[in-house]
Amino acid sequence: MKTNNKKAITKPIIQASIIMVIFYAIEAAMYFLDVFPSYDMLLCADIVIKIILGTVSLILLNNHAKRGESKYPVKKLFTNKIPPLTWLVLIPLIIYIIAPFFKLFTAFVFSTSVLTTLIIVIVQQFATGFYEEANHRALFMNGLIKHNTSTVKQRLFTVFITGAFFGLTHLPNIMFGENPLIQVPSTLLWGMFVAAIYMLSDNLLLVMILHALSDSTFRLVKGLFGYVKDAPICQAVDFSQNVIQYAILPIMAILICIFYDKLKGNSKAK
Repeated sequence: MKTNNKKAITKPIIQASIIMVIFYAIEAAMYFLDVFPSYDMLLCADIVIKIILGTVSLILLNNHAKRGESKYPVKKLFTNKIPPLTWLVLIPLIIYIIAPFFKLFTAFVFSTSVLTTLIIVIVQQFATGFYEEANHRALFMNGLIKHNTSTVKQRLFTVFITGAFFGLTHLPNIMFGENPLIQVPSTLLWGMFVAAIYMLSDNLLLVMILHALSDSTFRLVKGLFGYVKDAPICQAVDFSQNVIQYAILPIMAILICIFYDKLKGNSKAK
């Protein structure tokens, strides 16, 4: 790898990592120092922080683009035409997103008692999609997308290293009661797939929306409805989502790397 290419790849990765460290430092301080008197206010602060840091990530990304270090200008990343075959490989994720709604066949109550908090949570998930995709995908992958996607081996490396970064960035969530033995592997595999989709589509808006919806639908169902959790259909939904997340999505990520040119519609694949 050329020296200038190596710098173009590593610099955005370092910047994305620094922003991630800043994010967790602020979050930990707010959480452990009880800065906010209510949970809703804490969520609102989290939204603001994610929007700010996501915007910072895009500003840094734009600076790379101005220096010719990006494949596309930032504006293009929100408007690039999505290759039609992208929707084919997105089918498993789309199923994952809509699957929680099948639990409503067993719903026995509809409640709006926590509607305010639920609305804030859903907004938070869209802020999360904005921040994490701007930082963990767009900025982190900036140099990799431009200089490390020409061969299957390069694409596999790009997708794996991005997924690994995404998984490991969730390790600090142990401070907030999350189980890293569950969250890190699941986010790593999920991150590989979304990295592959971003690499294929060159559309940042697409992965931001997919990210937000993936994190929102099960919260929406759980927050508004009471349903029979041990009903066969609910167990089937949980099982199918686990199969998709832990097996199908990483396999699809690998297949995208292998058949990238055909999926992209590149002439050399024809």
